[in-house]
Amino acid sequence: MSAIWARPPEFSSPPAQIQEFFVKQEVLHRLPNAPAGRPPVLFVHGAYSAAWIWEEHFLRFFADRGYPAYAVSLRGHGASEGDLSSASFSDYVDDVEIAAKAIGGEPVLIGHSMGGLVAQHYLARGGKAKALVALASAPPSGLRSSALHMTMFAPDVLFQLALLQSLGPNWTSPAVISRALFSSRSTLESKSGLFQKIQRESPRASADLLAPPALSLFDAGKKTPTFVLGGDADVFLPRSALQEIADFWQGDLEVLPGAPHGLMIDTAWRDITAEKIIAWLDAKVAA
Repeated sequence: MSAIWARPPEFSSPPAQIQEFFVKQEVLHRLPNAPAGRPPVLFVHGAYSAAWIWEEHFLRFFADRGYPAYAVSLRGHGASEGDLSSASFSDYVDDVEIAAKAIGGEPVLIGHSMGGLVAQHYLARGGKAKALVALASAPPSGLRSSALHMTMFAPDVLFQLALLQSLGPNWTSPAVISRALFSSRSTLESKSGLFQKIQRESPRASADLLAPPALSLFDAGKKTPTFVLGGDADVFLPRSALQEIADFWQGDLEVLPGAPHGLMIDTAWRDITAEKIIAWLDAKVAA
């Protein structure tokens, strides 16, 4: 069965091997105008969102820089099929494995928040990747530190997430969710449309995130170049979570002053996030 491809009509059809391999899985993509010899990039979204979160800025930006750019919606998210009520964290890792194999070769994995931990588990189970970019990512130990961080410093955000999970996005406060995802410099225009797209998360996967399976040091693919990027104004994650990822993967760490959790949708997405990732990739992968 063909994949679900949400793309502007001017884009070319997806490669034949992707049409054959993907089954009811949404993958958004943008391709460079001309081949540049650079590896594909596979974006993995975080909780409560889907592939759409990469579409506004990052897919076009990375394609313009010569990287074939793909964003997968995990099962039950966006237009991907699947039972969200029973989806596990392990199922999400399966989804990334399917997408990576269908794209072919060894992609660069860029995972945000929950998606960053999904990408780490994909590598730990033996998945191949040219590089890993953990973007405001959950650490190997899971979200226990995040829950404590929000309890202490952003209890209103924690309450709104509970409302989102139990009652849906219509019951949440746009002001509080916006403060959690965006910096104070973001404009109302940059936030438009977000609340029409966010969704509930799998209760099972959410529980898994509090105590995920341990990542194996032996199988963790320690030679995979890793870049950990996050902000010191992230209300979801403490800085210690970013350090934990960098220590585990022996990767490069950069903490961005004043940057929020929603690094790919914040007003400063290009200058403080995308450009830094491209510079790191050009030095570590594309050189």
